[in-house]
Amino acid sequence: MKKVNTKIAFLGMLSVLTLGTITVSCNSSDDNVSQEPTKGTIDAAVGTYKGKIYTSDTNGVYEWFDAIVVVTKEGSNKLKVAAKSGEEYSYVTPKTFTVETGAFFGENTQDIVSLTGSLEGIFHYYGSNKNINVITAEQSATDVWFDFEGVKQ
Repeated sequence: MKKVNTKIAFLGMLSVLTLGTITVSCNSSDDNVSQEPTKGTIDAAVGTYKGKIYTSDTNGVYEWFDAIVVVTKEGSNKLKVAAKSGEEYSYVTPKTFTVETGAFFGENTQDIVSLTGSLEGIFHYYGSNKNINVITAEQSATDVWFDFEGVKQ
């Protein structure tokens, strides 16, 4: 009689485990559904920015406040950064960055950053407050690098 009770208890436990496994694994809402994060466009970073621009050369260090920088779209994943023409600091070299979008600087933000290892330098657009930070790199002897931090106008 003890053998029969053990077999019945074992079958009962097996059926509970089987039922639990089937119930958990047969949720049709998550079968073959890949949750891709939503990607925004780079259009959010396009515009005019006002802030501080900094550069240096063999003659010294230069810093301008209330400097204007213009960001334009050059393709589906490229942004060009250039100082406003006709200004004292307009001689800095414009740069075109290959960028990507995502929530890099906080949840639920549309941020835009240059690709890691970009030879042009670093581009960051902070979607939460519409600021940019750009640090360019010299790629030739005639390039004039610059560092800019500013807010979208």
